[in-house]
Amino acid sequence: MLRYLKVSNLAIIDRVEVEFHHGFNVLTGETGAGKSILLGALQLLLGARASQEIIRTGEEEAHVEGLFELGSGRVPPQELQDLLETSGELILSRKLSRGGRSRCFINGSLATIGMIQAVGQWMVSIFGQHEHQTLLDPEEHVEILDRFGDLIEVRRNTAAAFAAWTKTRNDLLRAERRLSELERLGAENAAAIEELTQAGLKPDEEDRLVEEKEILRKAVQIRERAFEAHQALYSRSGSLIGGLSEVKKAIEYLASVHHKLVQLRENFDEALYRIEDVALELRDLSESLHSDPVRLEQIEERLTLIRRLKKKYGKDLPGLIGHLDSLSQEAGEILEARSEAKNLTTKEALDGAHYLEAARKLSAARRESAERLERAMKDELAELAMPEALFSVVFTALEEAKASGHGMEKVEFFLASNPGETARPLARIASGGELSRIMLAIKALQVDSQGASTVIFDEVDAGIGGHTASAVGSRLARVAQRQQVLCVTHLHQIAALADFHLTVRKAVRDGRTHIEVAPLEQEARVEELTRMLGAAPDAESVREHVRKLIDQRGAEVSG
Repeated sequence: MLRYLKVSNLAIIDRVEVEFHHGFNVLTGETGAGKSILLGALQLLLGARASQEIIRTGEEEAHVEGLFELGSGRVPPQELQDLLETSGELILSRKLSRGGRSRCFINGSLATIGMIQAVGQWMVSIFGQHEHQTLLDPEEHVEILDRFGDLIEVRRNTAAAFAAWTKTRNDLLRAERRLSELERLGAENAAAIEELTQAGLKPDEEDRLVEEKEILRKAVQIRERAFEAHQALYSRSGSLIGGLSEVKKAIEYLASVHHKLVQLRENFDEALYRIEDVALELRDLSESLHSDPVRLEQIEERLTLIRRLKKKYGKDLPGLIGHLDSLSQEAGEILEARSEAKNLTTKEALDGAHYLEAARKLSAARRESAERLERAMKDELAELAMPEALFSVVFTALEEAKASGHGMEKVEFFLASNPGETARPLARIASGGELSRIMLAIKALQVDSQGASTVIFDEVDAGIGGHTASAVGSRLARVAQRQQVLCVTHLHQIAALADFHLTVRKAVRDGRTHIEVAPLEQEARVEELTRMLGAAPDAESVREHVRKLIDQRGAEVSG
């Protein structure tokens, strides 16, 4: 709630410091005394548009500063939690300079106008002829209706169902996009998969084919050389192995006469066996290797295919095999993606049906609550000097595509102020005084107990008096039991019910006009209420009447 307001060099204010209290605060004073300037200063503090023309003549800078008390139960909205402390005190400050620049501060730190406005809207609601009027925003109407009907839990269920439906729809959209992309890639890759699959590539195939090709190309020369080598080693007269028989006999003799030469014989025998094995291999090679033009052509065709695939796909042979594996895996993912999309399609339909069921329940509850609110508002407005006013709640059904977590309808308050008039949107036709009284009626019905901690009513007493004024005052006092109320009034019936009374006066010092704001104690308050009645200050009967009004405020509030 607002505890302290300091204003410097604004309009005709040179310096004013005002302390406010819990409960019902009233500001009174003669017409033109400066009450509206004081409220305007508060609006500037809360982020209203400003012009350098409002800076006091002869000064270079205007300054508005406010101290707010944050109750322990007041938790700021999620978007403000990083900006504010949730307990203790909050100081807002705004400075306006002749250069047209505006500087804002929150707890001493620089802030933007947007930050100030967000904080101000959370802490203060102003109803009357000025800006920041909640009732002028149709988006707020559904909030009021839901609070009146105690539908917050029902709406929370609807919002949860909508969130689940939205998530499933988004998941389905992503799954369908993925499936479409996989199918597109699958169509593009089908030919590649078929081509590489039919190729049947093996990791070391190219090297083996190149080697086999070289052997087949030189088959005649290899066979001839193998035959010649075999002949030289084994077959023809005077062969190498035949010539070694004499050497073998000599070594056997040596080994028989000298035991140390046995190893020499064994080494020779092993070498001879190896030469005989080579001779046999040369014989087999010369007999088995033949020129094979058909096989050579097959190898050349195979190598041509491999080279073409390598060039086409820009990969080596292992890369081609890996590419085929990758493409095959992607093709397999299509089945998985189709299954996922199918499951999500079913879930989206179920979640949508769940949301529609919850939204229809919310709509039905809202319409029932709207009927009760219309009846209650008719009685309240009659007590607040609007006996012929017709307050109605109008529903506009939304298409399913435009549904939201708030439901499937738009809610807007309509008003017909006088008999025979067509009801029209409240934001377009209601005057400042009517808006104040409508909001007062709403608050008196305890609809807005979770709203801003400070509520300001301006012009709430426009065009009323007598019993209606007393009814307005009692409702203001009733609202003040839940929220701090600041009210500008010209009616003594309203002022008499206040918990804290401030008077605003103009004064002239040193040839310049100033505004003075002072709290009133018991007798000073009696004098002010007497003035508001238009009676002479020494009219004792009127003063006695005023004292009784002040003493009876407890009964008025409870009534």
